[in-house]
Amino acid sequence: MERFVQLIVAGGVVLVGALWLVALFDRGSILWIVGLVLAVLGSAGLGAGILWELETDLVG
Repeated sequence: MERFVQLIVAGGVVLVGALWLVALFDRGSILWIVGLVLAVLGSAGLGAGILWELETDLVG
């Protein structure tokens, strides 16, 4: 599988799990904070996957 697809899928899965954590737990709890951090990481993975493909298209 292409690297950019792996990044997009992994980022999306992490983001969905993180949003569940944020939705299920009280604001400020440890698991809510973990969900918030994972949401940022998942979003970064999605962005990295998209940028990877855009940069590849621009070069080739």
